[in-house]
Amino acid sequence: MVGNLLAKSLLKNTGRAILLAALGASLAGCGSFMSSDNELEASSANPPATEKTFDLSVLHAPALCPALQELSGTTILTVYPRGKEKTPENLSYQAIIRDWARTCKKSGQNSAMKLGIAGNITPGPTWKGGEILLPVRVAVTQGVDGGEKTIYSKLFSVPVTLGAGSPSATWAFVEENIILPNEPGQNVVFGFDEN
Repeated sequence: MVGNLLAKSLLKNTGRAILLAALGASLAGCGSFMSSDNELEASSANPPATEKTFDLSVLHAPALCPALQELSGTTILTVYPRGKEKTPENLSYQAIIRDWARTCKKSGQNSAMKLGIAGNITPGPTWKGGEILLPVRVAVTQGVDGGEKTIYSKLFSVPVTLGAGSPSATWAFVEENIILPNEPGQNVVFGFDEN
């Protein structure tokens, strides 16, 4: 019985001692963070070397990216041998534009556009095999005074190799750096240019 009382008393006093020691240690730690007024002024006058500055470029307007629009009647290209009647039996090949996409990023005061156009090409009965250069025209127009002004136009030759009697093949074209004014009201028009 005396042993139990002694153990309870010791446990009670040990708990108090541990609590007091922890409280004292935490208060001692607080004192180490305290500074004199002179130390506080000196530290605020000389900011640490690792201080970051705010990048103001994030506040600039994003690049404007023109809308994409296929030029009506120019997404299918059918080619026949010269001098032959334009019938299915005389078809050399047929190319179709199926997909297109673009992205834009700022380039100084302008926008830099990356444009991709893709499609399929199918050989006809008269195709003997070989390389084809698909004529893809890309133009950018801008609305001006109720009308449209062309601010960019380029004809690209997209190489495609197509075997005689082969199944339909996929082709793709990517132009990386089309520089345009960073202004609203622009449209990208594209299609096959047979001229």
